[in-house]
Amino acid sequence: MNIMKYERWLFGIAALALVSTCAATAADVTAQQLPPASAAPLRPHDIVLEIGAGAAMRPAYEGAKGYEFNPAGFLTLHYLWLPGLGNVKSDRAREGFFIAPSFRYVYERDSADHPELRGLGTVDRAFEVGGKVGYDWSLFRSWLAVRQGFGGHNGVVVETGIDIRFRPSAVTEFTVGPRASFATSEYMKTYFGVTALESSLSGLTAYDPGGGIKGAGLEVTGRYEFMPQWSLVGTVVYERLIGDAGASPVVKLGDENQLAAKLGVTRKFGLKLFSE
Repeated sequence: MNIMKYERWLFGIAALALVSTCAATAADVTAQQLPPASAAPLRPHDIVLEIGAGAAMRPAYEGAKGYEFNPAGFLTLHYLWLPGLGNVKSDRAREGFFIAPSFRYVYERDSADHPELRGLGTVDRAFEVGGKVGYDWSLFRSWLAVRQGFGGHNGVVVETGIDIRFRPSAVTEFTVGPRASFATSEYMKTYFGVTALESSLSGLTAYDPGGGIKGAGLEVTGRYEFMPQWSLVGTVVYERLIGDAGASPVVKLGDENQLAAKLGVTRKFGLKLFSE
């Protein structure tokens, strides 16, 4: 493990410690500190977040056969109240529409680290920022997320899925559901394309993929609340690259079947942002 990897692990540990301290300050109020019931706000919190850190296993790059292990972060929005809009996201609601932010970090793909990619250009790390909309009803949730890429790619990624939720006990929860992902041509060319120059340097066939469906698969998530506000969270995602992505020479060198997993400890806390 090189110095950069040690720095990533230390950053993850430090982040979890900071989250724990901030969360305890924001959310853990003892009975002696609580104001009289008559003075209690109508909304104790305007936003409830769950933040944590852990470890992840992921393909070395999209379409790779090998895997890498990295620190992982967790961020979930459970509740959000906005002036003029009211509750725009609430896990306590059994039915209704919701909105939430959506983020993804895409690791750098350095061809020098992967002999099968020699001759292909390096793709810098990327950040994807966007939003998610969905609908909750009973034990089911459907959702659609749209994100814009910055850095390594400037394409748009769309993900959609359906979650089926199970609660075997008051402190455990499992969700399982199908997933599908789509991407614009800018994204597909960046990660699955082979230019004429790259073809001459690598020996791979030149390839110019278009936008459209990228993959389909299944996601399973488990949660165990071992202490109030503290949870152990794990996620396993299987995706099969299809369409122009699955036909890419880059993927043919690797594997269309992609598996990713992460496990970590999270802390839930709430903040009051707006006056009554």
